[in-house]
Amino acid sequence: MEQPPKRLQDMFALALRHHQAGRLNDAEQLYRNILALDPRHADALHLLGVAALQRGQFDAAVDWIGKAIGQNDKVPSFHNNLGNALKEQGKLDAAAASYRRALALKPDHVDAHYHLGLVLQAANSLDEAAASFRQALKLKPNHHQALFCLGNVLMAEGLPDEAMAAYRQVLAANPNFAEVHNNIGSLFRLQGKLEEAAASYRRALAIKPAFAEAHGNLALVLIGTEQLDEAAAACREALRAKPDYAEAHKTLGMILMEQGHAKEAAESFRRALAIQPDFAEAKLGETIAAIPVFAEDVRQSTGAAEDFAEALTALETWSRANPGKLGKAIGTMQPFYLAYRPSDTGALLSRYGDLASAAAAEYWHPEMPCAVRRDKIRLGIVSGQVRRHHPVWEVILRGIVAQLDRQRFEIFFYHTQAATGDEAAWAAAQVSRFVAGPKSVRVWIDAIKHDTPDVIFYPEVGMDPTACTLAALRLAPVQAAGWGHPVTTGLPTIDVFLSGDLLEGPDAERHYRERLVRLPGTGVCMEAPAGSAKPWAPPSAASGTVRFALCHQPIKFDPADDGLIARIAKAVGPSEFWLLAPRKKLHWATAKLRDRLAAAFRAEGLDPDAHLRVMPWLAPDEFAGFLDAMDVYLDCPAFSGYTTAWQAVHRGLPIVTLEGAFLRQRLAAGLLRQIGITDGIASSQEEYVDRAIRFAHEGAKRDTIRNAAAKANGNRAAVKALEDALTEAARAG
Repeated sequence: MEQPPKRLQDMFALALRHHQAGRLNDAEQLYRNILALDPRHADALHLLGVAALQRGQFDAAVDWIGKAIGQNDKVPSFHNNLGNALKEQGKLDAAAASYRRALALKPDHVDAHYHLGLVLQAANSLDEAAASFRQALKLKPNHHQALFCLGNVLMAEGLPDEAMAAYRQVLAANPNFAEVHNNIGSLFRLQGKLEEAAASYRRALAIKPAFAEAHGNLALVLIGTEQLDEAAAACREALRAKPDYAEAHKTLGMILMEQGHAKEAAESFRRALAIQPDFAEAKLGETIAAIPVFAEDVRQSTGAAEDFAEALTALETWSRANPGKLGKAIGTMQPFYLAYRPSDTGALLSRYGDLASAAAAEYWHPEMPCAVRRDKIRLGIVSGQVRRHHPVWEVILRGIVAQLDRQRFEIFFYHTQAATGDEAAWAAAQVSRFVAGPKSVRVWIDAIKHDTPDVIFYPEVGMDPTACTLAALRLAPVQAAGWGHPVTTGLPTIDVFLSGDLLEGPDAERHYRERLVRLPGTGVCMEAPAGSAKPWAPPSAASGTVRFALCHQPIKFDPADDGLIARIAKAVGPSEFWLLAPRKKLHWATAKLRDRLAAAFRAEGLDPDAHLRVMPWLAPDEFAGFLDAMDVYLDCPAFSGYTTAWQAVHRGLPIVTLEGAFLRQRLAAGLLRQIGITDGIASSQEEYVDRAIRFAHEGAKRDTIRNAAAKANGNRAAVKALEDALTEAARAG
């Protein structure tokens, strides 16, 4: 008669063969038969747990493997597989403890080192994760998955060269590792090398066409190159491959929002949240989508503040229900377009600022900076806009970098984007330290902490995602913003708002959460424009046709002002109104603006086709020639332009502007006051129309305007006042 031990051994051997061959049903039945004969059979208990783990039955896996450990807690593989099951349950601390128990029993357990690295990486313990992956590689040098994961950790730690070396080593052994090509693409994208990133993502997709993550990442690159239609198509490919891919739904929402499809964008964000309810970026996106990029009508424009307030209430409620989640998303999207709506948005932006700042501080945990005693004030500048023809650089920052007194100040420049071109090279040569991105937020925080600036200056808060995140944190004793985005930041972390005396009304302080500092004139020190005009030949028109330039981003025009343009056209007679279409990102808004203006023209009994013209976006020398061919520059009443107005006066073009209550409605007026040409400044809609008609009929002395334009440059008094304001703030801080 066969003895029970021998019978159990044979049953277990057969069960193991079934298991190894993938016949889980047969294996599980035999394991259960064994346990019916010997309920304490540790190996059968363990392998029932492993089978449950393979089936995705994680609770059952933990239960069975736990029972096995109860019978024998000296087997390393039991603890390793318990860690695997706990990891799948999301219990990272418990999983790490199981892996460490396995390693205490068997220090050279490669899988335990590797899986411990995974849970440490998921818990954001990056240094420890890297050490675990390195130990796995020491024991098994050809462990390509561990090397791949080490590359991921190194990338997250802001070590791009080391990460790239790890990825290249993996590809040397396995050139068709699609995930590595994908992550190399992400590394290139973080470095601002978008062409190389796109090529890597496409290599990943050539190997693995249904690779949803690679499609989604390619979409991010295409957003960066302003190819929104192509980016949307990439997102939809990602969702065809993986319908429950929350990240792709979120990215598609971002694209739809920038394309002016607010309702569809909100729906994409909601789909992402249905899949992943604690997805902070999707919830923030749903909130921001309440603000129209382009207002279709007066109701949509005037109702934007109320709609955003309602969405903000929902975000506050969500944040309380999901503590610690929102902070990572801060900066990825901003209520930027709220500034383009006509009401006073200060209270709403302050409410958002409180939420954003608290969430960012909770997530990033920056240490409170302390003042450092030294001979010079250390000024940190955070911007990603150092490039030719960018208004933030040319209007606000370049003069500061060129003129700030180095006997009083050291400048530390944190350029959040890739720094390329002559302007970036020039800026780097002017300052004490120039750090170029892109880098992760954590790396930027560490760099700023290392340098201990006394004051940090953000020339704009709204355009650059990294700058928006950093501005929400307290990283220096004194923090200031400038009017590159001409509205209060609303952030409790920003102490000072730097503006120009001629740009602000008498009671402007009430529009800012920050302490308003009025610098002389327009508050900026600019150089005279360089280069010459390239002649622009407009299409022929009837004799006596007056040409008006409306050369602003279409999103700046508020529907309430459309009728003003039509009234001017009706009174002037033969006339053309020239709109400039943006290059890529917002090109769609030009057609919408033309349709809106056409309706206003028809309401005045005019044929819009006889008056409305659209010109593609022009290079600077071509734009100068375009301005030479115009007769009157109509500033946008709802959101004034400074850079274009500055260019216009240097070409001698008369400007009509409606000076409103807010900074964003006073930029051109402030410029005109600085150069002493004020007859184009209107204080009401009626005056705006009347001045435009008068300029059209009477013309203007272009040489007089061109000569006066010199007063818009070389405002060194603004830099001196800035030095004094920052010194006072640093001493008080």
